Amino acid sequence: MNKTIGWLVLFCTLGMAPLAGAQVHVGVLGGLSLPNLSVDPDEGVDWSTRTVFGFGGVVGYELTESLSFYVEPMYVQKGAQGRNAEGTDLIAKLSYIEVPVLFRYAFGVAATRPYLTAGPSIGTNLSAKVENRATSAEIDVDDRFKSVDVGFGFGGGVSRMMGNSSVFVEGRYVLGLSNINDDADIPDTSVKSRGIQLFVGVT
Repeated sequence: MNKTIGWLVLFCTLGMAPLAGAQVHVGVLGGLSLPNLSVDPDEGVDWSTRTVFGFGGVVGYELTESLSFYVEPMYVQKGAQGRNAEGTDLIAKLSYIEVPVLFRYAFGVAATRPYLTAGPSIGTNLSAKVENRATSAEIDVDDRFKSVDVGFGFGGGVSRMMGNSSVFVEGRYVLGLSNINDDADIPDTSVKSRGIQLFVGVT
């Protein structure tokens, strides 16, 4: 775990170092996350999207009038809900500290500006549990998932200047790039996270 945290710190530091002279925006964001899991082969479980939440901080660097660079360390829940071959309803509950590093390109010069955003993210797993929905019983499955999840997010939003602050609403799709399966019983199974995130923030 300490090694993972070290990589996260290094990842952020390297991203921010070249931007020391840029105008800085600091703030917070939060909202809904609609995650799912892509499992191949599916092991007899039909997975679907669950509705959870995420929140965190925002550090933005204004490179030009239109182009900005954002680091957004956040707590976010992932996983999925599903039903196995025996008809048992399950919820896979994964929690991460995740650091998206995003470029944002804004259009126009008005107070209200639409924008597009894209960039990689790296997350460290805090916990992994599977709940039986019929009994509400949970089992800890930390040892079945890798500690690091690497992904790529892209989307768009709208920001509005309000005095010295900027309020934004953003939607993005995050595609997991790494196989997070670490279950010795199913070593050939690929498990990747994915999902939609809907956030509101202020800087």
